[in-house]
Amino acid sequence: MGKIKILGRKYFVKPIVGLLIRMKIHPNIITLLSLILGIVAFLFYWRGAFWAGAIFLFLCGIFDTFDGEIARQTNKVTKIGGFLDSTVDRVNEFLIYLGLFLYYYTNETFALFWIFTAMFGSMMVSYTRARGEGLGVSPQVGLFERLTRVLLLLIGSFLSKQIMIYVLVILTIGTFQTMIQRIIYTHIKSSRN
Repeated sequence: MGKIKILGRKYFVKPIVGLLIRMKIHPNIITLLSLILGIVAFLFYWRGAFWAGAIFLFLCGIFDTFDGEIARQTNKVTKIGGFLDSTVDRVNEFLIYLGLFLYYYTNETFALFWIFTAMFGSMMVSYTRARGEGLGVSPQVGLFERLTRVLLLLIGSFLSKQIMIYVLVILTIGTFQTMIQRIIYTHIKSSRN
């Protein structure tokens, strides 16, 4: 996954970020645009147009990469910018799961359990990292970081609504495993200090 990030950043993100910097677009504007894209994705998922939701989810994820890169390259990294970025990330992730919930609620209710557990696991992966960092530990361990979760949701969205349910099961298992791994990692590292 690390190599994909490096290649994507070099050949896709950096050229677009350069253009956005020349246009003098503030990173917080990009963050807010990401939120708008997340809302549009939510509406498509709710209506059952998963493929369209996936396009906006993809764009949402791309914009999330742009804001941090712009902030770093223009020396506009601020605590409030980081806070806004993290908050919008969590809201966008919630919106995708809410869209899925509203769709499956009227179609296949057995999927609701997996939506809730995948959402909980996703939120806890982020939470355990944030709390670990609050203790001076950076628990960036486990496979189911945000990029992995978004990629799986995209795959499920483009394949079928039935496959998406299996993706939610995988997300549940993977995020719980990553959450536990981060808890153990943080405990071990903080015990040494």
